[in-house]
Amino acid sequence: MAGIVLEKMGMLVLLMLVGFGCAKAGWIDDGFSQKASRLVMNVFLPATILTSALGGGESMTRGELALAGAAVFVMFFLGGGLGWVAARVLPFSGRDRSVAWLSVFFMNNMFIGFPVVQALFGERAVFCASLTNLPFNLLLYTVGVASLRVGAGRVRFREVLTPPLLATLAGVGLFLAGLSLPALAVDTLSTLGAVTVPMSMVVVGVSLSHVPMREAFLDGRAWVVSLVRLLLCPLAAWWVLGLFLPAGGLTLGVLTVIAACPSAAMVTILSVRFGADDSLASKINFLSTLLCAVTLPVITWFLL
Repeated sequence: MAGIVLEKMGMLVLLMLVGFGCAKAGWIDDGFSQKASRLVMNVFLPATILTSALGGGESMTRGELALAGAAVFVMFFLGGGLGWVAARVLPFSGRDRSVAWLSVFFMNNMFIGFPVVQALFGERAVFCASLTNLPFNLLLYTVGVASLRVGAGRVRFREVLTPPLLATLAGVGLFLAGLSLPALAVDTLSTLGAVTVPMSMVVVGVSLSHVPMREAFLDGRAWVVSLVRLLLCPLAAWWVLGLFLPAGGLTLGVLTVIAACPSAAMVTILSVRFGADDSLASKINFLSTLLCAVTLPVITWFLL
């Protein structure tokens, strides 16, 4: 497993460097990056989730699905608890404290987690990983927004119903009903889903190119928050979830990988929208994404 993890993570890092290099060379501008990220979120990721759900019957029973659904909520509450402690122990105040808390609470499960899970465990494992969309959207757009908003704007209900979340709900419905789609539809979804990994990594690389690296590397608080997100969260998830999930099972492996992902880019986006310190969120996102190339193989090596 260790050799596979290193090889796959090396590939993902190289894909990120492609996006980073293209952005620095001026071959990809902000407009292209934004449109590409929308394509990933609205088309490629939902296709990957639906494809994995259609094959989910071979790797997960209904009982295992219910257990995995409970486990993802436990994983998020563990991250939220660790983030709450970190935000109060470190010298944060005001909405900076909320930014730090949310940066640990919410991981980049879609742009980093799903491609890594797909690369390590195969396409069908994405169905298990996609269950994290449920607590992610429900908690981020309720508890998360409430901690950032101070009389600035409102979150519309349709914002919670993102395409990946809708694809997850549709996938669970197909799985429970035992339904299948025509071969043409399955082939189309599978082909679209194959774009998810490379396009996601390129988009992440482009986003990293816009962060002032010197400022990020010199911010000690951002380092601590990033390490809590990357090391303590997966360790806590692996230990607690291992109390009721089968050791060495697919669900425990997938959720440990998801828990080891960097801070969610949505924290930065919501910080901008509600007037919080988006520079802090950007630095944490940059550092955690960069460090993830080292910490994720280490976590996988020792725990899985």
